Amino acid sequence: MDQQREVFFDQLYLEHYKDLFRYAYRLTYEKNMAEEIMQDVFIEAYKKITLLYKHENPVGWLYVTVRNITKAYMRESLKMKKMLSLENNVVATTDVESKELLLQNFLTLEESEIMEKFYIEKNSLTEISAEVGISLSACKMRLKRARDKFKDCYEKEK
Repeated sequence: MDQQREVFFDQLYLEHYKDLFRYAYRLTYEKNMAEEIMQDVFIEAYKKITLLYKHENPVGWLYVTVRNITKAYMRESLKMKKMLSLENNVVATTDVESKELLLQNFLTLEESEIMEKFYIEKNSLTEISAEVGISLSACKMRLKRARDKFKDCYEKEK
């Protein structure tokens, strides 16, 4: 990235992060999720900096991106809550121990640990990666793979 675009990106981040974070938080009412959304928004902005640099309203683009990524996170969260819910009278949604057992029936110990920390304990990916001792991108990938594996196994069980 050239120097001009890098300065532009840094300026967008410094001037608008707090307002964008508040917007994401208002949409989710979950601090950890809002933090994850903001990370994804600025990763997307960095990837598309050439487009954003030429955009007539880059701040508006960021707000739309926050909204779109939030919707994706909310859909994913809703899917996971449904899978962990009372479906087929197997597990009570308020029974955390039963949820943990359900996760462990479908996943390895490491996979279920990451899923529990993210969905049940509501830890951020940053916190989980530090706790487990892996990079943030590795943590994201392991969560995605565990989610996919859990979903596949759960679908087969139905």
